Amino acid sequence: MDKKNWAKELFRPENKKARINLFTAFLIGVLLLLMSHILIEPAPQPEAEMQIEQKNKEEKESSIEKELEKRLESVFSNMEGVGQVKVMVTVKNTKASVLAKEQRKEYSLSEEGEKKTQAQKEENTVVMTEDNRGGRTPYIIQETMPEIEGIVIVAQGGDDARIAQMLSEASQALFNVPAHKVAVLKMK
Repeated sequence: MDKKNWAKELFRPENKKARINLFTAFLIGVLLLLMSHILIEPAPQPEAEMQIEQKNKEEKESSIEKELEKRLESVFSNMEGVGQVKVMVTVKNTKASVLAKEQRKEYSLSEEGEKKTQAQKEENTVVMTEDNRGGRTPYIIQETMPEIEGIVIVAQGGDDARIAQMLSEASQALFNVPAHKVAVLKMK
């Protein structure tokens, strides 16, 4: 049978069962393709994922710094003699989370003649929690706040040595930052 006659043969009345089988196989193939797209999420591109992760990291750093700056400005502006205040905080690293991990160790002994060997297999997996919508997230044991790199305080009363000392000591007490990392300046 050549290629041209194949289609003609398929559509002959006596080949009805072959047409039904071919159509059924075609439908099953289409359904499998659709199901694979629904059930299996495509893996994100590593480069794009890294860019998104970097952007999120920068946004988190920026939001933490901004939140600290606002809080310090609010507190410092209420201190006597300080006046209007602007604060800049820089952080060394980001907020970090310690994830719960489950550790499994398997030991096996094997004997070959008079020689005994012991093998150890170790497997670490992150413990996941599931929310009411079925979403899975890692279980966080501990979160560490970012380390403060430095603080600059610009205040109307910054030229007064007593006020500058108060602002510096308050910053050191709040963030456990050494004095050389806190600068108090007069606002123009």
